[in-house]
Formats: sequence, C-alpha cells, structure tokens
Amino acid sequence: MEHANKRFTQTEEALLKRAKGAQLKSIDAVLAAPPDNSWNTVRLHFEGFDLDVNNFLNEIVVDEFGTLEEFGLLSIEEASTDILDIPEVGADTTVFNIDEAITSVHVINDVADIYGEGSKVARLEYPQAIAFGTDAGVIMLDKEVWFSEMIVIKRGEEIKDLLYDESVNWEDDPEEDPTTHFEFHTETQEL
Repeated sequence: MEHANKRFTQTEEALLKRAKGAQLKSIDAVLAAPPDNSWNTVRLHFEGFDLDVNNFLNEIVVDEFGTLEEFGLLSIEEASTDILDIPEVGADTTVFNIDEAITSVHVINDVADIYGEGSKVARLEYPQAIAFGTDAGVIMLDKEVWFSEMIVIKRGEEIKDLLYDESVNWEDDPEEDPTTHFEFHTETQEL
C-alpha cells in the first residue's frame, strides 16, 4: 500500500507554533477571485516576523501502479522578499488589516483512502486548512478542494462553520463501484 504523508513538517509546525501568542498585524494576498480567493500564497505579517502560506500543485503517487495525481499542497516558510508578488496572476496585492493576538493555531488535515479492486491501495494525508484563533473569532486559510491552487481567506466564530471541504464531492460513489473509490475525512490538530 502506498502512503503519502504530506502533512506539515516539524519545521513548518514550529513556524506555525511561533504564531501562537503573537500579534497578527495584517495578511497580504493576490486575489484571483475577490473578495477572498487568493492565488498560491498568502503572507501573514506578525509583529517581528512574516510567514508565507503556499499552495502549489505537486504530483503524488496514489496507487501501487505508480499512478500520479496532482494535489495542491500547503507549505509554510518564512517570508523571503519584501513584496508579495505572484507574476502569473498579474494582480496587485490586497492587504487585510487584522491587528489581533493569536490565541490558538489548528491544522485541519485531509486523509484520503484510495480503494482499488476491493482493497485499500493508498492513503494520502495533507493539510486542508490552517485556523488561527483570536479573541474576535477564527481566521482560516482553506484550500477547499484537493486539486486547488487557491487559498480562501475566511473569518468566523467556529472552525467547523468555516471549513468547506469540497473533496468529499469528488469521492467515487462506492455503491456505483464498490471496488474502486476515494474516501475522504478530516482531522483537526492543535499546535
């Protein structure tokens, strides 16, 4: 059985943990589909450091035959340039002023089990969303569907109300073909 564990690395988790207790000053995004869909990268400006949340397509082996599928995979890194620039979009950066302290950080991971000819042939694990708790509610960066390069910026009261995982709509109907299908579920991890 293939197992593709694309969850955040320890280094990425450490960067996200650094946000807990920090003041989130603003968020930069290049909006490809306003008002909230950002293309590829969202930059978080904290007091004293900046983080980039990236969502780039990667090919992942999804079965024992080496079949490749493109998945949008979130990654975290310290910001390396002064200006957020996504050349392929050709749009200006939008700044969302936040100025709130981060009280909690959660990673919402998708787990996809892939069945072929009646048995599980692969398991894929990857981040679906990041939720930052503040005294005013939740700020979520959510990719919404496994093949997306977009990051949707959301605000609300509860993680469960903000998370929109379109992946389950891409599951093959096991009643239609019980031997070959995808099954998705999510796991919430507090950092």
